[in-house]
Amino acid sequence: MAEEEVVEEKKKGGKGLIIALAILVVLLLVGVSALVYLLLGSSSEDGNASNDTEVHGSAEHGEPEEISHAKEYSAKYKQFEPPGPEAVPVYFVMEKFVVNFNGEGKAKFLAVDLQFLSYYPQVVGPDGEMENLRPILKNDIQRLLRNQTFSVLNTAEGPDHLRADILKVVHNVLEAHNIYPELVEDVYMTRFVMQ
Repeated sequence: MAEEEVVEEKKKGGKGLIIALAILVVLLLVGVSALVYLLLGSSSEDGNASNDTEVHGSAEHGEPEEISHAKEYSAKYKQFEPPGPEAVPVYFVMEKFVVNFNGEGKAKFLAVDLQFLSYYPQVVGPDGEMENLRPILKNDIQRLLRNQTFSVLNTAEGPDHLRADILKVVHNVLEAHNIYPELVEDVYMTRFVMQ
């Protein structure tokens, strides 16, 4: 009888050890799964945030990263030194576009002054790439302005649509000359007169 009790106690002790090990393995798997989920979840959120914004500048001395106006673009385009995070916008000014346009009997002339915004002085500065392209830009923008109509421009959205079209023209000229078009970010009309 004593031998049977010893064998039964060994079986019970073995079952308890197996159950304890099984519980330990399950807890380890749950913990590892939770850790992997948290790590992958936070890195995918960071990845989405960086896809929606521009390139981030480097952090120095443990300070948080500052958003830079630098752009990443293909090596097929001419490369420029990126602006720092403290960079201010630079403007390329094109004044006094006065053209005959389709005024539909209500106006004969369209007069527009333009300023193009960029954070890359190598593109829009006094000796920048756009200065070298000024004759081409002037020609293409004048052609666009001559094809406008009074009824379209006289609406609330008309000037905004014209700004978008002018920016497309500039982007096309820049791309044709191997300059990344998005380096010129916006255009502003400082004068817009139909008469």
